[in-house]
Amino acid sequence: MTRRSGFTLLEVIVSLSIFVAAFAALSQLFSLGAQAAVDAALQTQAAVRAEAKMAEVVAGIESFEAAGETPFEDDPNWSWSLELNVSDAHVDVYEMIVTVVFQSGSGPPTSFSLVRFRRDPQLILDAAAAAAEEDES
Repeated sequence: MTRRSGFTLLEVIVSLSIFVAAFAALSQLFSLGAQAAVDAALQTQAAVRAEAKMAEVVAGIESFEAAGETPFEDDPNWSWSLELNVSDAHVDVYEMIVTVVFQSGSGPPTSFSLVRFRRDPQLILDAAAAAAEEDES
């Protein structure tokens, strides 16, 4: 009796089970990588939106007043808020905190906060008015 060379049924089943386990692990890794890429993109967009909104407040486009959750005009899933705190160290300095939040239907919200210190704009206006009065007299 001659023996045939080839794979037995047991060897085929073991190799298939190893392949399926490896494929499941790799697909899970791919899924985690894709989710991490989406989170990184959202964090980047949140930082850019916070910087833009802070620049609008400093430039006077947005009012220098505390604001609650206000949606962005271009995408209602994004909202921003402005918090103003008087500095403990200096009376005429405000701590401005712009917080940007992305709320989608699925998953936890993504948020980013940007902090900047700014002198009270009213003091600058008062100094300019006083200088103008001195120039006139």
